[in-house]
Amino acid sequence: MKIGILCACPAEFAPFERLIGEKAAAHKGCLVLEGELCGKGVAVICCGLGKVNAAIGATLLINDFSADRVILSGVAGALADGLHIGDAVMITDTLYHDLDAGLLKAYHPSPIDPVFQCDTELIELARALPMRFGRTVTGDSFIEDEGRDELIEKFHPLTCDMETAAAAHMCRTLGVPFNAVRAVSDTKEESGLGSFEKNVAFASEKACDVLCKLIELM
Repeated sequence: MKIGILCACPAEFAPFERLIGEKAAAHKGCLVLEGELCGKGVAVICCGLGKVNAAIGATLLINDFSADRVILSGVAGALADGLHIGDAVMITDTLYHDLDAGLLKAYHPSPIDPVFQCDTELIELARALPMRFGRTVTGDSFIEDEGRDELIEKFHPLTCDMETAAAAHMCRTLGVPFNAVRAVSDTKEESGLGSFEKNVAFASEKACDVLCKLIELM
């Protein structure tokens, strides 16, 4: 089994560079490193922010690096109460908050569920670890105070981010199991891009740490 690990930004990628100890190589506009992590063969990719980049990254992991499953490791903004900076979240399902679900279904060439489910086998393994479990919503915008209440009322998510649904969508299309581990970088109390930039390295380390523990359980 080979695990593909998807990271959006350099801060999310950096902990894996340190742990694997290999030099990252440029590949089709991304950074990739291959090696061993917790006794498992992995390919880790840094693809860039946003939905299109996430879909590209997931595709490259599967098609170019033969990943049997993809796990996203990164940070997210907290929408639910009770989440704090650095808290880890195992994503159970994900959908786009900036693409109408009805339109996605109506104009898709084949039947599609707009809610993308993550692989349940890995979710059950993760229940042995101290983390929250729930939904994230994805869109190509950074959510600060404006729009937060609307997302909570409409989708009831734990977190929001810019990549998960797109990566899950691509993995569904290619028939590869997908999961995501996110750690909180900003909250209602500590909101905004400044909070993200302050906490992204710390939260990325937390996500990587939890993912490593999860890989050890596999």
